[in-house]
Amino acid sequence: MKQKLGLLVLYYLRFFARLQLKKNKNCKIIGITGSAGKSSTRNAIYSVLASKYRVKASFKANSESGIPLDILGLEMHDYSFLDWLRVLFLAPLKWLTYHQKFDYYIVEMGIDSPNPPKNMEFLLNIVQPKIAVFLNAGASHAFAFDHLVKEGDPTTRQEKIIKAIAQEKAKLILTLPKSGLALLNYDDPNVKKSCQKLEAETYSFGSNNFCDLQIVEHQTQLTASVVKTIFVFKVENHYSQLGEQNKNFKIEITNYLLPKHYAYSFAAAILIGLKAGLKITEIKTALEKNFTLPPGRASIIKGQKQALILDSSYNASSMKDMIELMASLKNFSGRKLALLGDMRELGVSTSIIHEEIAQMAATVFDQIFIVGPAMKKFALPILEKKMTGRVTSFNNSIEAGKAIAALLKANDLILVKGSQNTIFLEEAIKIMMADLPLASALLCRQSNYWLKVKRQTIAK
Repeated sequence: MKQKLGLLVLYYLRFFARLQLKKNKNCKIIGITGSAGKSSTRNAIYSVLASKYRVKASFKANSESGIPLDILGLEMHDYSFLDWLRVLFLAPLKWLTYHQKFDYYIVEMGIDSPNPPKNMEFLLNIVQPKIAVFLNAGASHAFAFDHLVKEGDPTTRQEKIIKAIAQEKAKLILTLPKSGLALLNYDDPNVKKSCQKLEAETYSFGSNNFCDLQIVEHQTQLTASVVKTIFVFKVENHYSQLGEQNKNFKIEITNYLLPKHYAYSFAAAILIGLKAGLKITEIKTALEKNFTLPPGRASIIKGQKQALILDSSYNASSMKDMIELMASLKNFSGRKLALLGDMRELGVSTSIIHEEIAQMAATVFDQIFIVGPAMKKFALPILEKKMTGRVTSFNNSIEAGKAIAALLKANDLILVKGSQNTIFLEEAIKIMMADLPLASALLCRQSNYWLKVKRQTIAK
């Protein structure tokens, strides 16, 4: 009964959202999908297009309920029964009174399952993008796809599950009209294989020179006074429609220490900017001046005792990339530490991925702290064997934060990354950071709703 009522609510919101979109019938909808990087890609595209056009973006929504609410200009407060009644009452009123005009609508399209309402088909019944970006396919939410694969071997099974995830996400690309535009990450073989024989105009980005936009280089700089990430790109000769081809150009992003996979987000934004009529110089300026990320994504926060915190606590996706980033800091003179939390919703891939992360992390960090039952079960035995006396397991983020704060030294750099689901590592950062009053502005999930959830979840 509860499930049927939930579907009725979603159909109701979808109905008014579709009516609302008709007020901007000439706007171009840009859909973004992938297992990681959707938010950064959305922000990069927004930074570029907003320099010249009227742009709306789904900054707080990527789901079957969040997208229609975003279209209607509504937000949930605490997700209570009364809160749902409030938005249901306001939906038709918003349709009648909300008249925001925009040339582009950039929307994250996150799927958790092959089944409605958490699949791509359901989202495509809310919005029908004319431009689509497919970033990657990974093991996030793999548990919901387990039943589609009968393979017994764990490694082969994981590969087939990721392929199934890619096929579900690819529906965004495969349903584009002939007049549409597809932007594909050709460094991900599952993206390339699942998007064959498209009728829509297609551009590729990746590290190979056969891509329309090549990712040439990635560098990071971290000193006491400089935090910078540099990406170098080149538009290849073979696609003259893009203009400005065969030239290397550099994008410098300050105040963030970004792993190399952010290059895919910027590549998608660059291609869309070129197709929208902007010049490379205009795109470069827009990204360098306006690009920002939501809290909990690769930002540097000052810690106690003059330590630095690399805050990637929003979720566990791309944990491998963040560890590789730490490994790439060859000239960093301080200790490299890590607070790592469980990676949730991986299904049968849980053991394999946690073990892989443990093997990798043991070669990079001077000391590692872990939180969560999966980390304790699968990663801890490997870490204890390879890092005798340099790994500690905690029951929750509060315990971890207190212990690590006491151990910090000047010039330490600590990476913080893990799933949100009962882990909430941002609460450990709150204890470790130098300026606590900045927590509400710098850390993720600091609304009254989330603080209440965490009080009920994390054992004090």
